[in-house]
Amino acid sequence: MFTQLHFVALACYGLTVAVVAVPFLKLREAPAPGSVPLVLTGVAVVAHFAGLMAYVRASGSLPLAGVAPSLSSLAFLLGLLALGIQWLTRENAIALVAGPLVVGVMAAALASGFGPAPLSPREDGAWFVIHAGSSLLGVALMALSFAAAALYLVQHRVLKRRQFGVLFQFLPPLEQLDRLNHLALVVGFPVLTIGIVLAAGYLGQAASTGGARSAHLVWGLLSWMILGTIAALRFRGFLKGRRAALASVLGFFAVATTYLVLFVAGAGGRFL
Repeated sequence: MFTQLHFVALACYGLTVAVVAVPFLKLREAPAPGSVPLVLTGVAVVAHFAGLMAYVRASGSLPLAGVAPSLSSLAFLLGLLALGIQWLTRENAIALVAGPLVVGVMAAALASGFGPAPLSPREDGAWFVIHAGSSLLGVALMALSFAAAALYLVQHRVLKRRQFGVLFQFLPPLEQLDRLNHLALVVGFPVLTIGIVLAAGYLGQAASTGGARSAHLVWGLLSWMILGTIAALRFRGFLKGRRAALASVLGFFAVATTYLVLFVAGAGGRFL
């Protein structure tokens, strides 16, 4: 049942991206009404949440351990954040970047298969639940900062070239995108810090998974250093506007690439 609900959510996320992207394929002269992508994203998030709850009932554990459950939880948090941005700003542009990220992460989760979790959160206790939850939220906020930064770079390029067409009308102002990027970084850094500290605290508890945990801790520390450096430079005023957006995009790609390398190398028995 939870797999079917995940496919429903995946379809709705994909449909949201398609509706938002239609104007840029020159199939429409103007973006779709703001309520359409918002409703589609809302339906996707609700179906996704229902799928996660169905997994909890079926497996008896929270969707925080194992590649597929944790990736699905990450996609849900990113989808929920995107829905909040759409609701608060009445802007759907965030779906152009966040939507494909959610679809990609969910597709990877479904491809991995929702088998038994390698370690149940109930076995690791409350500390694991806090670690996994804060780590996933921190990564989701990093992805949100990347989405805002990518849109900022596109809008900046449009303005520089004076191309005041559909894309210019659809994208939010640079100031709004810059604030969103800044907020996601400032909030994401302390949240991710909690996850990294707790991960280091129980690193050596299970010898059978020590290698995988060590590799994931290295990945977590790298993510923390990248996010922390960018957040600190933004806070001190050394990174602003286009440079801050470019740093966020490059940092996100560095984190994502590192995880893919670890996964291919065999450290991907669990996401966290």
